[in-house]
Amino acid sequence: MVAEPGWAASVSTWTKVAACESGNNWTIVHMTSSGTTYYGGLQFSASTWNAYGGRQYAPYANQATVRQQITVAERVLAGQGPGAWPNCGRSNGLGIDRTDPYPLRVDTVAGGSVYDNQRRTTGTWDGVALLDGNGGITQVATAALTDGTFHVQTLAGGKVFDNQRNRDGSWTGANLVDGSGGISAVSSVGLTDGTLHVQTVADGKVFDNQRNRDGSWTGANLVDGSDGISAVSSVGLTGGTLHVQTIADGKVFDNQRNRDGTWTGANLLDQNGHIAAVSAAGLADGTLHVQTLVSGNVYDNQRNTDGTWTGANLLDQNGHIAAVSAAGLADGTLHVQTLVSGNVYDNQRNTDGSWTGASLLDGNGGISALSAAAVTS
Repeated sequence: MVAEPGWAASVSTWTKVAACESGNNWTIVHMTSSGTTYYGGLQFSASTWNAYGGRQYAPYANQATVRQQITVAERVLAGQGPGAWPNCGRSNGLGIDRTDPYPLRVDTVAGGSVYDNQRRTTGTWDGVALLDGNGGITQVATAALTDGTFHVQTLAGGKVFDNQRNRDGSWTGANLVDGSGGISAVSSVGLTDGTLHVQTVADGKVFDNQRNRDGSWTGANLVDGSDGISAVSSVGLTGGTLHVQTIADGKVFDNQRNRDGTWTGANLLDQNGHIAAVSAAGLADGTLHVQTLVSGNVYDNQRNTDGTWTGANLLDQNGHIAAVSAAGLADGTLHVQTLVSGNVYDNQRNTDGSWTGASLLDGNGGISALSAAAVTS
């Protein structure tokens, strides 16, 4: 059968399908009386798993993570529709629930307004749509929360506004969250505990504002008063820690917020001396990737799960890159976006560590800033 455009399903719906197919046993191997073998929580045949790209994660579905199995299932659903699960699909919500389980959003600033582009779990992009036509926005930050919502923060007139994208695709509209008036940079990240952290730079110092699960905010609290900070990025890791990267004097520092709320303090990470921009993303395997921009080129530095760093390795030697952003996806891949001559390019790091190379994502020509985030749970 031919699937309708836009078919997708939330994690909760896939969990219901898996309960029907396998009793929610995502590592099961089941052989039918006819001799056919099915694998994993959603009972893939080996041929279907291979045909829809499953082998990039594992030889068989039962050897892949839940998130990777759902990622492949999204591709099957998009290609074949709910009928691919004839006994458990439609009866458990496939075809009704159209919520993409693990989207990536890339938000850009052009002409002082913010535009939003969603990458679906299947790998397709929705295309650019106007999100905030303020006209005076200079920077944007994007974060994904564990409840499936996205938060986009905009910086306009030295103040920060927050706009929530609900699970049904609606937006709340931009609401003021920091009206101090002297903010020069912003970043944000959602943590595994469901909180959102927004970092701001004012007078060369970094402040952190926490949005609690009930929607209340703590207010901006000083986390780095070292002075001279010009840029900030942040990322949450699978263990619940938060890492904030700052640029001062062309060098990058990393400050870890532990699960108990304490901070380690800013530690020198990259003493290059000529770093102009920084971004960061966490992966499902617990590693952290920090991208730095030097002389129009992007470098990638991996923090391993034991806390060691690989050091900055050249990722994109375009020579004319003006800004960088990044997001880790649920399937274990990493996407790095670069801004060149007002256009945005996207480069995917595969689970084996290889890169696809930068491909044009948005040829607007007038983009001045960008940010990205993805739902991973």
